[in-house]
Amino acid sequence: MSRKELILGLLVALALRVGFGARQVEGGKLFGSLDFEILAANLLDSGVYSEKPPLPTAVREPGYPVLIAGLYGAAGRSPWSVILGQSLLSAATVWLVYLLAAAVFDAWAGRFAFWACVFYPYFIYYSAYFFRETLLAFLVAAVFLLLVRDGRLSSLAGAGGLAGWMCLTNGALSPAVALAGVAAGWGKPWRWKRFWVFCLPVAFLVGVWVTRNLVVMRAFIPASSLVGIQMYWALTVPYEALGTEEQNRILGNPGEDTEFQRLQALPEAQSNKAFQAEAMKILKQHPWAFVRDCAGRFFGVWRIVPRDRAYTHKASLVRLTALLSDGWLIPLALLGLWRGRSILWVRWMAGFILIVTATYSISHAPIRYRVPVMPLVLVLAAGGAGRLKAMLRKSEKAKGMP
Repeated sequence: MSRKELILGLLVALALRVGFGARQVEGGKLFGSLDFEILAANLLDSGVYSEKPPLPTAVREPGYPVLIAGLYGAAGRSPWSVILGQSLLSAATVWLVYLLAAAVFDAWAGRFAFWACVFYPYFIYYSAYFFRETLLAFLVAAVFLLLVRDGRLSSLAGAGGLAGWMCLTNGALSPAVALAGVAAGWGKPWRWKRFWVFCLPVAFLVGVWVTRNLVVMRAFIPASSLVGIQMYWALTVPYEALGTEEQNRILGNPGEDTEFQRLQALPEAQSNKAFQAEAMKILKQHPWAFVRDCAGRFFGVWRIVPRDRAYTHKASLVRLTALLSDGWLIPLALLGLWRGRSILWVRWMAGFILIVTATYSISHAPIRYRVPVMPLVLVLAAGGAGRLKAMLRKSEKAKGMP
């Protein structure tokens, strides 16, 4: 791909993301998971990672709120700081996916992945909201590109640092990061050295967070203090009931004397521990129901058409967008996985996607949760498109077509 085409594509990607973001600003505010923004603002104002200063919290991993705080500190406390910052991150992800697909497959696949990424609607959408998916997609693409293209120890250390940031952005990706550590040294000289060069930055960054929580929260919290309540929800509330009156019937309304409300009223760390204990009790009582539900959630993460929800856009538009994007990209990715099954990095990418999906399946997981691994899916889809192109050319030659 020429330099002009590359620059044009990146400018188009940036314009689409910034333009969409401009339409989402209402009353000078962005929407999404607003607790991330609250944590970032309080960190800037009080120097304390807290929802209600000075009381510390571990309700969210710090990776994304720290990014928001950095954007606010550098460019001012405005939604435009987040829109521009995330749009630049998403455009950078386009470039990384292009390089990764070209390295794993070939130049044609790189070009295909590049343009698919430029117009991929979920990358455009999440650039304009307080969600961590844009940051996570960038980190996943960057880590794999460093592992695939560059064997230098300094690059491995950089990949480890980014992987540590990934763990501190969403702890659910930590098991998959461990697989990336194995991939860093697999089948190469000095494999153990390479493994540790990758893993030590991860361990250091996660260790800082764990130590902080031991000191200020008086509890071992390696990721988020929401883990317990998320496990409990997954075992007691059907996905279809989330955010409905049925959920209130199951869990009780605030102020009612129900088990859920009693546990939620406990101090944060104690509440997390109590919810985990109750979740384990339910799990021991109904293990096969849990396995069945996990299997359903595993495949549900990869459903093409989203479930009906109170979307910010028309449900018909959401479904059509899904069909016109993931409706053909995911099948192409499966073809690319089959085509590239002999390529070592294709297997590592597939393993990473599999572990992330399996981890998410433990609790309720909307299809938004697959966005962080979509850079890898787009790389595989590019490989599948290349395979399809070769098959069509072979068919044309067999028919005697020029």
